[in-house]
Amino acid sequence: MLLKLIAGLTDRANRFQAAIKLAGYFNCSYLFIFIIDQEIGILLPAPGFPPTLPDGRAWQAFINSCPATGHYSGCLPFPESNNMLAATGISGPERSIAILLGGSPSEKEIEPLQAVLPMLVDLFTQELLLSTAKTRVALADKAVAKAEKLAATMDVMRLHLKDALIQKEKDKKAIEELMKKKDEFMNVASHELKTPITTMKAYLQILQKMVPPNGTASAGDFIVKANKQIVKLTGLVDDLLDVTKIYAGKMVYQFSDIDLAALIEEIVSQTQLTVQTHRIVIKNNAPVIVHGEKHRLEQVLSNFLSNAVKYSPGANEVVISSDLVNNEVKVSVRDFGIGIPPDQQEYVFDRFFRVQESSRKFSGLGLGLYISAEIIKRHGGSVGVESDGNGSEFYFKIPVVKVLQPA
Repeated sequence: MLLKLIAGLTDRANRFQAAIKLAGYFNCSYLFIFIIDQEIGILLPAPGFPPTLPDGRAWQAFINSCPATGHYSGCLPFPESNNMLAATGISGPERSIAILLGGSPSEKEIEPLQAVLPMLVDLFTQELLLSTAKTRVALADKAVAKAEKLAATMDVMRLHLKDALIQKEKDKKAIEELMKKKDEFMNVASHELKTPITTMKAYLQILQKMVPPNGTASAGDFIVKANKQIVKLTGLVDDLLDVTKIYAGKMVYQFSDIDLAALIEEIVSQTQLTVQTHRIVIKNNAPVIVHGEKHRLEQVLSNFLSNAVKYSPGANEVVISSDLVNNEVKVSVRDFGIGIPPDQQEYVFDRFFRVQESSRKFSGLGLGLYISAEIIKRHGGSVGVESDGNGSEFYFKIPVVKVLQPA
């Protein structure tokens, strides 16, 4: 009879029901067997027994009180936490414990259970190890499947990335080709525009000379105004032509030693002849020699001065100065006009940039300062701007070759 009841514990699916029957053999209601879980190193109900128990702290205290050998008596809650049953804990091999509930068997009565406990513990331990191994295999299979799926996804992504890089390279070449054609068109268009403009300007100059001194004032005024517009249009075309040269790397520089102070005085005099609204004042003029392209430095100075006049319509003065700073000369042009908002100052030397507040009031393409900055860069220098509510100060710095001594 006992052997048949013990044999019933080999069926994991019905193990707890078989354990209850075996407990009845010892005049008890329930039987639990706890074994060490090798993964976490603590006692847990063996496979097939209820994994959760009421009032786990009471069960843990009871288990901790069981001696390494022999048995221990007390009370445990089961199947509810408020239902206390007499309990007998029996120590087994590998720190295992069998617990009989609902009775108080004598030491002699539990001897058969103590005898078969090593065999049961070994069976349950093997089951637990096998179950753990199966779980690990299942997890490994899932990991492999996930890795294979990830690898396949990465292969697809790699192919997409390769296609994208190829397309990007094609797009890059197409854009470069388009920009090259655009620059070529701008270059040709600028030259083609400049030729008829120059011819128109010559015709107007001839026509102006043909107007007799006692001719109608309106005819002469119209010719003067037309000439001004031709000059403005010529400047715009020149700027476009310079931009295409800069991008194509075809802007030619013929460097030589230049007396910068003399150049500034020359440009101020030329500009003052065409400006009646403002007085251009040279505040300081450092006597230095610089190595540069005279025509291009004239272009920068003229641009700074014309901008200062244009963007200070309510003022009557523009100040230019040059100062020696270490081994550089700083040339500054100060106006007393509308100023530039702080958040836009870093963009004023960008190509085609126009200050938003002034773009509707003042004409221009936004190329002059960009061209000036590129010219100064070719001279090994830098450009900058400082602006507040009282106007703006544009400046450039270039290296000095020699400082002239006063005569």
